Amino acid sequence: MKVLFLVTRLPVPPWRGDQVRAYHHLRLLARAHEITCCALLTRPPPAPLRAEVEALGVRLVVVRLGVLGAVPALARALVGDARPLQVLLYARRRGAAAVARLGTTHGFDVAHAQLVRAAPYLPRDGHPPVVIDLIDALSANFARRAARERGPAGAVAAWEAARLARFEARLVAETASVLVVSEAERAALGGQGVTVVPNGVDPVAFPYREDGRPAARVVFAGNLGYFPNVDAARWLARDIFPRIRDALPAAELRLVGARPARAVRALADAPGVSLAAGVPAMAPELAAATVAVVPMRAGSGLQNKVLEAMAVGTPVVTTPRATAALEVRPGEHLLVADDAAGLAAAALDLLRAPGRARVLARAARALVERRYRWEDSAAGVDGAWQRAVDAARRS
Repeated sequence: MKVLFLVTRLPVPPWRGDQVRAYHHLRLLARAHEITCCALLTRPPPAPLRAEVEALGVRLVVVRLGVLGAVPALARALVGDARPLQVLLYARRRGAAAVARLGTTHGFDVAHAQLVRAAPYLPRDGHPPVVIDLIDALSANFARRAARERGPAGAVAAWEAARLARFEARLVAETASVLVVSEAERAALGGQGVTVVPNGVDPVAFPYREDGRPAARVVFAGNLGYFPNVDAARWLARDIFPRIRDALPAAELRLVGARPARAVRALADAPGVSLAAGVPAMAPELAAATVAVVPMRAGSGLQNKVLEAMAVGTPVVTTPRATAALEVRPGEHLLVADDAAGLAAAALDLLRAPGRARVLARAARALVERRYRWEDSAAGVDGAWQRAVDAARRS
C-alpha cells in the first residue's frame, strides 16, 4: 500500500526513542510498502542525512516549518487555543497546506503519524485513514515531571499535562488506530481503541558479550538532555553511586549520551564519575560496563536503555517506573528497587557476585531475543495499517 509516514524528527541518526522506533519501522516496512516519509522540521537536514533516510527504501519529503513560526503558534494558547504546547510548537498553516497537497498528489492509502505533535498535519476528513503512534501517554509523562519539578516549571508542566490529557483523549476517540509501546501506556490512555506495539532491539547492533568487562564500572546511558534522564543521572551520581563507592572504592560511574544538560556535565566533577557525550555508538559503552543502573523516577513509555543493556549482556538494576512497560520478572531478568539505598545494594550485589550477574544477563538476553524483536514491532504497525484501510473500505 501507499503510506504517508509523518515524523517531526528525522529518523537518522537514531538517537532518541522516537527516532529509533521510526528508523526500524521504516527499514522493515519499506520492503513491502511504498512509503513517503514526510519530515516536519524547523530546518532542512544536510544531504548525508537525507541520503541515509532514502537508503532505507523510502521517499523523503521535508516540510520546513522554520523557527520563527513557533512564536505566533505558541501565542495561540493565550487567546483560547486549547491544544497542548507540544502541538502548538509544531503547528504551521503553511506546513499543513504542504502536507495536504502531498496527500492530494499521491493518493495515499493510509497516513501514519508519530507523536502527538504531528496531529495538526493529519487529514481532517478521514481520507486516508489515520494511524497515530503516540508511543506513550505524554500527559502522564508531564504529570510525573510536574510532581518532581518545583516552582514555575512544575506549574507549567502540570498545566501542559492537563491539556495533553484532553487532547490525547480526543485523538483516541477520533483516530482509526492509536499505537503505544506498552500495556501501561494503553491503560493511561483509557485502553479502548489503543493497540500495544512494543519496541525492539537490533541484535546485530547490540551483540551479546560476557568477557572483557571491568571489575566495577556502572553505566547510565540515554539522551542526557531529556528531563527524566537528567533527573535519573543526578539521583544516580549524587545519592546512589556514593553509596556504591563507599563500599567499593574502585567503582566508577560512566554517564553516556548526547546533548548532556549543564546539570549532567557538572556531575563529572565528582570522584569516580566520567561523562561521554555524543559517542558514535551506544553498544560498546554498554558492553564495557559491569552493571547498568537505570534509576528512572519520571518519564513514560518503554525504556530502550534497559532493553539495550539487556541485549549486550550488561545486568540491569532499575526502578519500578522503568520496568512498568516491560514483560520482565525482577530477580530473573534484572533487579529492581525504589530508593537509593536499595538500588545501591542491588548494584553492589551484582558487582560482588559475577556469577549471579552472568545468570541474570543470559536470561535477559534470551528474553530480548524472544520478545523484543523489531520484526515483530514492524508487523504490529503493518497490521494496524491494514485494519485501518479495511475499516475505511467498509465504511
